[in-house]
Amino acid sequence: MVVGINVTQDDVETLFVEVQLTGLTAGTRYDVMRLQLRYLGDDDTGNPIYERELPDRRALWSSVAHRVGWVAPAATATFRDYECPMRPTVWFVVATAQVGPAEWDWAGGDYPVSRGVLGAQVVHFDRELEQAMEAGPHEKGHVLVRSTSELGLYVTSCVVDIPEMKYTARGTELAVLGRQYPVYIADTREARRGSLTLLTRDLGQYDDLRRIVFPADGRIRPVIFNSGSDATMLLDDLRVVPLDVSIEQVTQTTADFRYIHIDFVEVDPTTPLVHRTGDNDDLVNKPVANFTISDTTPARNQWVTLADTSTGQFDSWEWTIGHSNNQVGKFYTKGPHKVRWTRRGRFTIKLRVYGSITGTGGAHTRSKTVTVH
Repeated sequence: MVVGINVTQDDVETLFVEVQLTGLTAGTRYDVMRLQLRYLGDDDTGNPIYERELPDRRALWSSVAHRVGWVAPAATATFRDYECPMRPTVWFVVATAQVGPAEWDWAGGDYPVSRGVLGAQVVHFDRELEQAMEAGPHEKGHVLVRSTSELGLYVTSCVVDIPEMKYTARGTELAVLGRQYPVYIADTREARRGSLTLLTRDLGQYDDLRRIVFPADGRIRPVIFNSGSDATMLLDDLRVVPLDVSIEQVTQTTADFRYIHIDFVEVDPTTPLVHRTGDNDDLVNKPVANFTISDTTPARNQWVTLADTSTGQFDSWEWTIGHSNNQVGKFYTKGPHKVRWTRRGRFTIKLRVYGSITGTGGAHTRSKTVTVH
């Protein structure tokens, strides 16, 4: 039986793809991997051009979360990948017994794709975000911070400072028997260590970032840094564990502006996650966020009503209101909610619906803008 793989990119605001597998043998173990491609630019008609990096390198492959050594439940399966990279990516499936890219001997001959099936769909969220959001959130100097615990949760912030990342060795002076003076005992760190300072411009953005890097329950979880257009920032698909987070108000005149200082250590990007809030492969009743705005071109100080019209299976709402004047950056109930703005401009409203109880299906986000005149 021939195994087939098909990948469908979902809404750009959700940053996930659906992976459909066919021709599986129930009870057999499979590896589902990602392969990153190189983006060469567009052709004369505006279509993007990609190419394989040859010879393949282990660093170009990564596992799809917990889909390594995964036991197929039936002949067909569909699941979601919430951690797909921003860069051009295709998906690959191979029977674990055939040895996938994770264990491949790269000096042993044929490339891993000769043993499995590579998808035809190239997903390039970096390109899609730039087109859909008019390069605003993804312009040079911005970084996308993604949660690995709450699926579909991410925030884009301006990079203020990023010192050189180093492979820092740490150590401690300890007393040793037979020696008069303490001995410096060092342990090396192969992973990069560094720090990053981000600027948040409103309360909704600040709440999202704090929730990702410093959760309310206090648990330390990995987060993903995706750089914008500038690959030299060394933040392409970098998975880190925050070591310390500090917050500083930028100016007294604008209370919403805050600096977020993050000290971090890099972790293995191929390590499957143990716990993923809201992860559910039942796509029959997946949540689809949507809402209506009573007036998309309101005047200053005019109240606007937001009404939820989402569908699917979920039990939680999260509204993020950009630069509103009612001193609320977030709503956590269905609504309807009323907001207003005191200055002209374009402002973003984002609704995220998700399942926080067992049995609800994942998360979905929808963004819309209003133009205040």
